[in-house]
Amino acid sequence: MLKLLGEYPCKLDNKGRFLFPARMRKSLEEVIHLGLVINRDIYTRCLVIYPQPTWDKISADLERMNPHNRKHAEFIRFFLNGATELELDSVGRMNIPTHLLDYAEVDLKKNNELVLCGLGQKMELWNKETRDKKFSTPDFDFMQLAEEVQNDLKKDN
Repeated sequence: MLKLLGEYPCKLDNKGRFLFPARMRKSLEEVIHLGLVINRDIYTRCLVIYPQPTWDKISADLERMNPHNRKHAEFIRFFLNGATELELDSVGRMNIPTHLLDYAEVDLKKNNELVLCGLGQKMELWNKETRDKKFSTPDFDFMQLAEEVQNDLKKDN
């Protein structure tokens, strides 16, 4: 089971590439040869990077949806729109497609600073400015959210 953790500052070059942090590569060493998939986050303006085994589990969930059910079809359409397979080049750089950088509010002419965050089975890639703002002034009460999540887990058990 993957345990991707940590926050890593990264800088994009003018071609939309960044050097994938060595520590994160080490955490992924058993699966990185299988590939990575990057996609838009469905809740906020960041990107999510999935190791292929994690993406395969998500794909299996999507396959259980009914493509003839409008709600399911719309979810599948919007969720998969933009999903892109990625590989690291020979020096460990990752190239992020322009349309995904646009979604994450990364403008290479203004700011090239990103933060890569490990979240267990996946990673998030943030525009540094957007991430700093979100975490300094969250749009929710984290303590209340923690209690609600705990209550949800108790109901499920």
